Amino acid sequence: MDIKVKKFLVRIFDKSLKIGWKMKAMLTFSLLFAVIYTLANFFVMFFKDNTITYINTHINNTMLYFWKENLLFFFSANRSLYILCFICGIGLLYGCYLMWKGYKWGLLFYTLGKVFQILLPIIYLGHRMIAIGDIMIILLFLVFYYTYSFSHQMDKEQRKYFKIQ
Repeated sequence: MDIKVKKFLVRIFDKSLKIGWKMKAMLTFSLLFAVIYTLANFFVMFFKDNTITYINTHINNTMLYFWKENLLFFFSANRSLYILCFICGIGLLYGCYLMWKGYKWGLLFYTLGKVFQILLPIIYLGHRMIAIGDIMIILLFLVFYYTYSFSHQMDKEQRKYFKIQ
Protein backbone atom coordinates (compact mmCIF):
# COMPACT_ATOMS: atom_id res chain seq x y z
CA MET A 1 0.00 0.00 0.00
CA ASP A 2 1.20 3.49 -0.81
CA ILE A 3 2.60 5.44 2.14
CA LYS A 4 0.38 8.47 1.47
CA VAL A 5 -2.75 6.31 1.39
CA LYS A 6 -1.70 4.57 4.59
CA LYS A 7 -1.10 7.91 6.37
CA PHE A 8 -4.47 9.16 5.16
CA LEU A 9 -6.27 6.04 6.42
CA VAL A 10 -4.49 6.22 9.77
CA ARG A 11 -5.53 9.86 10.10
CA ILE A 12 -9.15 9.03 9.27
CA PHE A 13 -9.46 6.12 11.64
CA ASP A 14 -7.35 7.66 14.38
CA LYS A 15 -8.98 7.36 17.76
CA SER A 16 -7.90 10.70 19.14
CA LEU A 17 -10.92 12.07 21.01
CA LYS A 18 -11.18 11.77 24.77
CA ILE A 19 -14.76 11.00 25.69
CA GLY A 20 -15.68 12.43 29.05
CA TRP A 21 -19.01 12.83 30.76
CA LYS A 22 -19.69 16.19 29.06
CA MET A 23 -19.24 14.69 25.62
CA LYS A 24 -21.36 11.66 26.46
CA ALA A 25 -24.17 13.86 27.80
CA MET A 26 -24.26 15.97 24.63
CA LEU A 27 -23.91 12.90 22.43
CA THR A 28 -26.90 11.33 24.19
CA PHE A 29 -29.03 14.32 23.20
CA SER A 30 -27.61 14.31 19.68
CA LEU A 31 -28.26 10.60 19.35
CA LEU A 32 -31.83 11.02 20.58
CA PHE A 33 -32.46 13.86 18.11
CA ALA A 34 -30.87 11.88 15.27
CA VAL A 35 -33.03 8.80 16.00
CA ILE A 36 -36.21 10.89 16.08
CA TYR A 37 -35.23 12.72 12.87
CA THR A 38 -34.39 9.49 11.05
CA LEU A 39 -37.52 7.64 12.14
CA ALA A 40 -39.78 10.60 11.36
CA ASN A 41 -38.44 10.83 7.83
CA PHE A 42 -38.68 7.07 7.42
CA PHE A 43 -42.35 7.05 8.39
CA VAL A 44 -43.16 10.11 6.27
CA MET A 45 -41.63 8.34 3.26
CA PHE A 46 -44.19 5.55 3.52
CA PHE A 47 -47.21 7.12 5.22
CA LYS A 48 -47.25 10.57 3.61
CA ASP A 49 -50.56 10.09 1.78
CA ASN A 50 -52.30 8.60 4.81
CA THR A 51 -51.14 11.51 6.95
CA ILE A 52 -52.44 14.08 4.45
CA THR A 53 -55.88 12.46 4.32
CA TYR A 54 -55.98 12.26 8.13
CA ILE A 55 -55.12 15.95 8.45
CA ASN A 56 -57.75 16.93 5.87
CA THR A 57 -60.53 14.91 7.46
CA HIS A 58 -59.89 15.25 11.19
CA ILE A 59 -58.63 18.80 11.73
CA ASN A 60 -61.42 21.36 11.81
CA ASN A 61 -60.95 24.31 9.46
CA THR A 62 -61.85 26.95 12.04
CA MET A 63 -59.74 25.50 14.81
CA LEU A 64 -55.99 24.94 14.31
CA TYR A 65 -56.17 26.28 10.76
CA PHE A 66 -52.63 27.65 10.88
CA TRP A 67 -51.17 24.31 11.98
CA LYS A 68 -53.21 22.44 9.40
CA GLU A 69 -51.91 24.60 6.56
CA ASN A 70 -48.31 24.33 7.76
CA LEU A 71 -48.53 20.55 8.06
CA LEU A 72 -50.09 20.23 4.62
CA PHE A 73 -47.36 22.47 3.20
CA PHE A 74 -44.67 20.34 4.83
CA PHE A 75 -46.18 17.10 3.54
CA SER A 76 -46.65 18.54 0.05
CA ALA A 77 -42.96 18.10 -0.70
CA ASN A 78 -41.66 15.49 -3.07
CA ARG A 79 -40.89 12.07 -1.60
CA SER A 80 -37.24 12.51 -2.55
CA LEU A 81 -36.90 15.15 0.20
CA TYR A 82 -37.79 12.59 2.82
CA ILE A 83 -35.50 9.97 1.28
CA LEU A 84 -32.58 12.42 1.34
CA CYS A 85 -33.45 13.50 4.90
CA PHE A 86 -33.52 9.82 5.92
CA ILE A 87 -30.03 9.33 4.44
CA CYS A 88 -28.95 12.51 6.24
CA GLY A 89 -30.33 11.05 9.49
CA ILE A 90 -28.34 7.87 8.99
CA GLY A 91 -25.23 10.03 8.54
CA LEU A 92 -26.07 11.79 11.81
CA LEU A 93 -26.45 8.47 13.61
CA TYR A 94 -23.19 7.15 12.20
CA GLY A 95 -21.39 10.37 13.17
CA CYS A 96 -22.73 10.15 16.73
CA TYR A 97 -21.64 6.51 16.94
CA LEU A 98 -18.12 7.30 15.74
CA MET A 99 -17.78 10.22 18.14
CA TRP A 100 -19.00 8.01 21.00
CA LYS A 101 -16.22 5.56 20.15
CA GLY A 102 -13.67 8.41 20.15
CA TYR A 103 -13.07 8.81 16.42
CA LYS A 104 -12.64 12.35 15.25
CA TRP A 105 -13.92 11.31 11.82
CA GLY A 106 -17.43 11.11 13.29
CA LEU A 107 -17.40 14.87 13.72
CA LEU A 108 -17.24 15.29 9.95
CA PHE A 109 -20.22 12.95 9.39
CA TYR A 110 -22.17 14.77 12.09
CA THR A 111 -21.36 18.20 10.66
CA LEU A 112 -22.30 17.21 7.11
CA GLY A 113 -25.53 15.67 8.37
CA LYS A 114 -26.44 18.82 10.28
CA VAL A 115 -25.67 21.08 7.31
CA PHE A 116 -27.86 18.96 5.03
CA GLN A 117 -30.53 18.83 7.73
CA ILE A 118 -30.82 22.61 7.42
CA LEU A 119 -30.34 22.91 3.65
CA LEU A 120 -32.60 20.15 2.29
CA PRO A 121 -35.95 21.55 3.49
CA ILE A 122 -34.93 25.03 2.35
CA ILE A 123 -33.99 23.73 -1.10
CA TYR A 124 -37.21 21.74 -1.53
CA LEU A 125 -39.74 23.95 0.27
CA GLY A 126 -38.23 27.42 0.13
CA HIS A 127 -37.61 30.11 2.70
CA ARG A 128 -40.75 29.17 4.64
CA MET A 129 -38.79 26.31 6.22
CA ILE A 130 -36.10 28.54 7.75
CA ALA A 131 -36.28 28.47 11.53
CA ILE A 132 -33.78 30.58 13.42
CA GLY A 133 -34.15 28.47 16.57
CA ASP A 134 -33.20 25.27 14.73
CA ILE A 135 -30.15 26.92 13.21
CA MET A 136 -29.06 28.28 16.60
CA ILE A 137 -29.41 24.87 18.30
CA ILE A 138 -27.47 23.18 15.51
CA LEU A 139 -24.72 25.79 15.78
CA LEU A 140 -24.63 25.31 19.55
CA PHE A 141 -24.05 21.57 19.16
CA LEU A 142 -21.43 22.03 16.43
CA VAL A 143 -19.52 24.68 18.37
CA PHE A 144 -19.53 22.45 21.46
CA TYR A 145 -18.28 19.40 19.55
CA TYR A 146 -15.54 21.29 17.72
CA THR A 147 -14.28 23.11 20.80
CA TYR A 148 -14.38 19.87 22.77
CA SER A 149 -12.56 17.93 20.05
CA PHE A 150 -9.80 20.54 19.76
CA SER A 151 -9.29 20.85 23.50
CA HIS A 152 -9.59 17.17 24.45
CA GLN A 153 -7.36 15.34 22.02
CA MET A 154 -5.22 12.51 23.23
CA ASP A 155 -1.51 12.92 22.92
CA LYS A 156 0.54 10.39 20.97
CA GLU A 157 1.61 8.52 24.09
CA GLN A 158 -1.99 7.75 25.03
CA ARG A 159 -3.01 6.91 21.46
CA LYS A 160 -0.73 3.88 21.21
CA TYR A 161 -3.02 2.06 23.65
CA PHE A 162 -6.11 2.72 21.50
CA LYS A 163 -4.80 1.66 18.08
CA ILE A 164 -7.10 -0.10 15.64
CA GLN A 165 -6.37 -3.79 15.56
